[in-house]
Amino acid sequence: MTVVSWLTQIRVAGSVDRCARRSLFSVLMRRVEKAEALELLAVNRRELLGDDAGGCMMCALAARAALEPTRPEVIADNEHGVVLFDHFGSSKGHLLVISKQHLLDTAELPWPVYAELQRLNYDACCALRRAFAPARIFSAVLGASCELPMSFPHFHIHALPVYETDERARPAHVFSWSAGVLVYEADEVERFSDEIRAAWHSL
Repeated sequence: MTVVSWLTQIRVAGSVDRCARRSLFSVLMRRVEKAEALELLAVNRRELLGDDAGGCMMCALAARAALEPTRPEVIADNEHGVVLFDHFGSSKGHLLVISKQHLLDTAELPWPVYAELQRLNYDACCALRRAFAPARIFSAVLGASCELPMSFPHFHIHALPVYETDERARPAHVFSWSAGVLVYEADEVERFSDEIRAAWHSL
């Protein structure tokens, strides 16, 4: 079936067929293998941190969002956290909720801070559901105990839409980058982020 056929199916009777949308996303989105994604991540790190090799990527992302709140990837924020469109996402719409404070472990967060971050995560999941109609949305607090090429100790939450309903939907598969990483053009980041923000504002 061609992309045009999928678009036609989606528009039938002005309604959205969830299965059609999930399949269409997998047809259109381009992925790179894990090795190439790690190279791109290293380039991104250098752009963000410059000569500060020991700096925190998550702190840098949160700080940049505060300085440039109109950047396309900035979805929402509150006093304690910011929601960003993940440029190295496992699926379309993958969002990160990042603590504005450099905190490493859940138990370090005062309850009001944790609650506000989880509120952002809840709203992110609701907005993703409304915007893209995934089969499921994984919500996970991850992060290694020390900084690794694809994991950061700074407290953050993943809101990750999953469109598949087979073995590819297993959490171990989704979070491992084993299926590669999505690569976005600048206009795609802007368009998808606009869709998520619109859904967020309609909650």
